[in-house]
Amino acid sequence: MNILVTAPFQKRHMDQIRYAAGKDAVIKRFDGDLATVKGFQALREALTQCEVVIGEIPARLLRGEGVSVKWLQSTWSGVDAYTGDNVHFPDGIMLTNAAGAYGHIISQFVVGQILAIAQNTGMYAKYQSSMAWNDLGPVMSLEGAHVLVFGAGDLGQHVAKRLSGFDVASITGVCRNYEEPHEGFDKLVSLSRAEQLLGQSNVIIGCLPSTSGTVRWLGERRLQQIKQNAILVNVGRGDFIDCDALARILEEGRLRGAALDVTDPEPLPMKHPLWRCKNCLITPHSAGGAFGKSDKTEANITAIVCDNLHRYVEGRELVNRVL
Repeated sequence: MNILVTAPFQKRHMDQIRYAAGKDAVIKRFDGDLATVKGFQALREALTQCEVVIGEIPARLLRGEGVSVKWLQSTWSGVDAYTGDNVHFPDGIMLTNAAGAYGHIISQFVVGQILAIAQNTGMYAKYQSSMAWNDLGPVMSLEGAHVLVFGAGDLGQHVAKRLSGFDVASITGVCRNYEEPHEGFDKLVSLSRAEQLLGQSNVIIGCLPSTSGTVRWLGERRLQQIKQNAILVNVGRGDFIDCDALARILEEGRLRGAALDVTDPEPLPMKHPLWRCKNCLITPHSAGGAFGKSDKTEANITAIVCDNLHRYVEGRELVNRVL
């Protein structure tokens, strides 16, 4: 079995991957520059010689002539780059993701951003750079708050678990399988039912992948329905929120604040009005803290990869199967 690794795993994690793949596996790393013709061609050639890819590659290359790939193990949790309506992922190639690897660190980020807005620390940090001793007034307590989490998978469940320690009144999860129990939530609702809860929720968190049903779901009309002085955080996909409409809502002062680790588009253009919103915290899609940022996250990804390699070698069903 020939395996191509495109993700930048550390040596100790590569050793674990080699062990999981078995002594008969041939593992090669690809670290070429896809921005160059040479690197692009080298990857295309490599895909004609491997059975398994661990990491990310341009989806269009999987449709190339002579591609021998049977399984792509992504190191991402969200794989809409391969499942989008216009992608046309090839039939006959299995796709698995790394769901379950990122919840611990992204949920920590979510709580930090909520607190930064609730207690004005985000704004105080901005004032510190100009040495301004300004009291920004009232703060917001999470005790007794109603929380609405869009997405009740691993990430949403981690968020719910962490926020439960703040004595919030309720945590509602939004998901497709809302009749099945999901850890950490007081109740579950469908996406259509969630619209009725926007005006009752003090904290709203986006943890959803991008699908045809979620793109711009939180647009101008629904943003107007959000409870006055609520906090909005998005760590799922940027296209869940209409960022142009959000900028207008923030300028009107309807929300206490927003924190966006994902935007639409990405990177957010320099002239976008969200940059000028004082009550908006923007980070560059960095909450996941994967390779080179969080050893724990990389270890989680490695564990998922190794488990699936064992399963693949033994002919068993893969976990986190998407396609």
